[in-house]
Amino acid sequence: MKLYFLAVILLLQFYAEVQGQINYLNKGNEYLTEKNYKAAERTFREAIESDSSNLTYPCQLALALMSQDQHAEAQKVIEGVLAKDPVNIAALWYAGTNTFLDSNSDLRIAVSYFEKVIPLSNKTQGQYYSAHWFIGRAYQILLRGDGLNYCEVSRMLQCYEIYIKLQPDADDSQEIRAFVAHIQQVRPSENLLKWVNR
Repeated sequence: MKLYFLAVILLLQFYAEVQGQINYLNKGNEYLTEKNYKAAERTFREAIESDSSNLTYPCQLALALMSQDQHAEAQKVIEGVLAKDPVNIAALWYAGTNTFLDSNSDLRIAVSYFEKVIPLSNKTQGQYYSAHWFIGRAYQILLRGDGLNYCEVSRMLQCYEIYIKLQPDADDSQEIRAFVAHIQQVRPSENLLKWVNR
């Protein structure tokens, strides 16, 4: 009988712990949906204190920080996750979007994160075509500023073509189609080391 009660107590403790985890995640994500990013940040920090092994919590904390334009702090959190799990798709995704959104960051670093996301993504999910959009867009911005080499232009076109193939009715698909057609017509030969197209 004592073993039975001990088993019930352990089961209730386990259930309470699981409920606590679910509540942290649900509560924090609810705050994110409500755009209450400070409350989401507090919730995910508490969650990490309660269970530092759950890598979902720091990923969501990074999202809350990104949403407050705290890109440097978000990146530190993301790098902590990637140090433990280098192929954590959520951390790679947030690293890419955080770097893309941070005006002080190098867009080529954002591209490198999205390139890591693509082989881990399911081709039927939004993350797959979105990663291609981010790569294309990052390279498009760089083309107007720093310039691109021939291979980077090719990758930009390839990513945009995949994106418009998978999202033919997206709001920006016509604009991207026109941009791709224009670049294909005017791009210089491989001999040019760097091309800037303003």
